[in-house]
Amino acid sequence: MNVVVIGAGAAGLSAAYALRKRGVDFLALEAADHAGGRIAAEAVDGCQIDTGAQVFTEAYGAALELCDELGVPVRTFSRRAGIWSRGGFRIVDQRNPWSTLRTLLGFQLLSPKALWQFVRLALRLRRHAADLGFADPSRALRFDADASIADWIRTHGGPEMIEGLPGASIRTLTLAEPEEVGAAYGMALLWGFVFEPVSLLTPEGGMGQFTQALVDAVADRIRVSTSVERIVIRDGAVVGVQTGNGFVAADAVICATTATEARRLLPDLPSDIDRALASVTYSSICRMVFGVDRPVLPDRCYFAALPRREGSFLADYSDAVVKSPQVASALPGRRLIHAESISDGTGSLSALPDKELRQRFLAEIRRYSPDMPEPQFARVYRWNEAVCLMPGGAMKAIDKARRSLPAHVRGLALAGDYTHIPSVNGAVASGIAAVEDLLEKSAPQAPPTP
Repeated sequence: MNVVVIGAGAAGLSAAYALRKRGVDFLALEAADHAGGRIAAEAVDGCQIDTGAQVFTEAYGAALELCDELGVPVRTFSRRAGIWSRGGFRIVDQRNPWSTLRTLLGFQLLSPKALWQFVRLALRLRRHAADLGFADPSRALRFDADASIADWIRTHGGPEMIEGLPGASIRTLTLAEPEEVGAAYGMALLWGFVFEPVSLLTPEGGMGQFTQALVDAVADRIRVSTSVERIVIRDGAVVGVQTGNGFVAADAVICATTATEARRLLPDLPSDIDRALASVTYSSICRMVFGVDRPVLPDRCYFAALPRREGSFLADYSDAVVKSPQVASALPGRRLIHAESISDGTGSLSALPDKELRQRFLAEIRRYSPDMPEPQFARVYRWNEAVCLMPGGAMKAIDKARRSLPAHVRGLALAGDYTHIPSVNGAVASGIAAVEDLLEKSAPQAPPTP
């Protein structure tokens, strides 16, 4: 069996690694000039910058299993965060309930009503905890209605929670407004990152260490700077892919791209599958990374979140050295400040030149952290499709599409975080699942027992 994997991000690399372990011949094709996708990293001025995803949780079973297999050490780091409210940062620390309680009360000027809303929300999420894990997306489907997570928070918590910790958390995790995020996906995020008592983890050398280990395991079968024009299907079966450099024959194809790219590569899919792919949306953001010579965030926090009532174009900013000290270990005292914009549907922010973006981001950070020093370097990363948002109904539509796909096209599998609960773990799990599905369907059937 010969398999082509389209895309060398988390899903594609995980699929390639799974194929290698099973002894299946494959070729991974990546349009960019490097592998990694949204888990890529870049070396800048002695530092390792994670350009996309940043963290794991203890619930990321598939990703952590790969770390163990590949010898990638992981570490637990502080869950301290600063949430801006009433002119200052209020500290949330899962390991210090009293600090968190003071923060919650501070959001609404000691409002008992707001505290009760928060408790109601926490109790409801805890009640459904078994259905909201990152391991099995099928269990969250029953919550996937047309509602957004904003609708769900208002109904089951209260309107104050949209501007409080739950709403600010959704903005930080998705870089989009709560109204753009589906209820099922948002519930999984709130439970997994805010209310569930688990640790946050990261590879000791940053996300790039995990990415590089995956790349190293399959590097001889990755072809970068190779854009796929379309997946070629004849008589209801995959026969290969057409690239800018010619046709590549294959017995099967794993399309490990975003949903948007999958639609482009597969223009002749049945209308219901195409509509499912079209229902998936993404946040569009700019990330600016500054190298500075001293801490910026308050009181040993990893990140600072800005509720939308602030009217800032920033969703949050963080210090990668708090998370992974090794990313700047070659330069003691260096800090890496990652600042991320909230999704800009118009693209106006991304259209600005780097120099102007640098000044705008610096000025905005200094509104909240006046001691932000002049950076020693700055890098901007523009993401047209940053975080998968899975608006209401999208998870059910994609699940149905994946189940019906084999009946329409033999030898084709979809992978990517949008086919799971969107996350690094979802992307990894989807790549492995795509390989297992293909191999199961291609295995010779045993003759019936007489």
